[in-house]
Amino acid sequence: MTKEQRINEIISAMPSFDKDAYCREELLPEYLELQQEVVNLTFNDSHAENGKLFIQNVENHFEKLNEDCGHIVDEKLAAFKEDSKFICNEIKAMSSGNTGEYKAFRCLETLRCKNKVMKNIELKSGDHRTEIDAVVFTEKAIFIIEVKNPHRDIYIDERGNYYRVNNVSNVMNIENNIGEKMNEKIYLLREAFKSSGYSNANIVSLVVFTNSTICVDNQYDYITTCFLGNLTHIIDKYDGNPIYSDSSIAAMMEDVTNAQCKEAYPVKIDINQYKYRFAELMATLEDAAEKRLETVIDNAENDEPEICNKPIFAKELLDKIKIQPTALVGMSASFAIGFIVSQAINAIRKL
Repeated sequence: MTKEQRINEIISAMPSFDKDAYCREELLPEYLELQQEVVNLTFNDSHAENGKLFIQNVENHFEKLNEDCGHIVDEKLAAFKEDSKFICNEIKAMSSGNTGEYKAFRCLETLRCKNKVMKNIELKSGDHRTEIDAVVFTEKAIFIIEVKNPHRDIYIDERGNYYRVNNVSNVMNIENNIGEKMNEKIYLLREAFKSSGYSNANIVSLVVFTNSTICVDNQYDYITTCFLGNLTHIIDKYDGNPIYSDSSIAAMMEDVTNAQCKEAYPVKIDINQYKYRFAELMATLEDAAEKRLETVIDNAENDEPEICNKPIFAKELLDKIKIQPTALVGMSASFAIGFIVSQAINAIRKL
């Protein structure tokens, strides 16, 4: 099998991301499937499943193989690691977001006031587009819920800029302007309500933090922030008169349903290129390790001349024992090759 054939064989075993575009809820399952494919192809299935391995483990394994093979794929490995970093960050962010949303949705189920909840709404009008984690309809107000699940302290300045605070250095890194984001959500929700005549509805912005171990300093007057434990209290105890009937709420919910726009978008990274880089790395390192193994066996044959009289030669033996260095978890390439050589010589001697 040529190197290019091996590359194509590896890529054909990676069916994830077979579409050109994906909706928001489709992305995380695809990224997780891609990660599992990379892990399973690098390590044997039992280790991959039982060891709970990730892309980081694949990177570490390739680094060891590359080092033992004389750094033959430094540039290719660097490119692969850069793409892997993006994929791992996407998995981490989406998983964290899903965890936070799940906690918030469970919390909303404990509301005592009469309410209706719509989740994961996508709205669009002209150039404006937004995603809303949840909208809670009550008799007194409509609440837009934005769920956050950060692991660092948060500071929101008087202009609505949203900062993550490094708890060690106290350096603040701006992430976005949450004031503008929440205003856009309100705007698009009002646009949706126009059909039923409720574009002036009483809409309240709530930013909910599911991690209560952090500190949140909100200096922006136009949004309310709270931790998960206070979410239902704020909605249940909202100060106001009942102004929305069941039929009014039903009409507004129908507006939102009709205005929903779940569009699919291309993935932010070239997945086909990522698969090729992975396959090329694996094929190149396999080939280099096999050549080293042939050299070691040749040397072993020279050291032990009686092996040369056996009917199975080195190359045929490699095909016979069917062991790939990249299938040996936790071993460096040199250790794996030594193991294979010992198995090969033992097999020859038993002929």
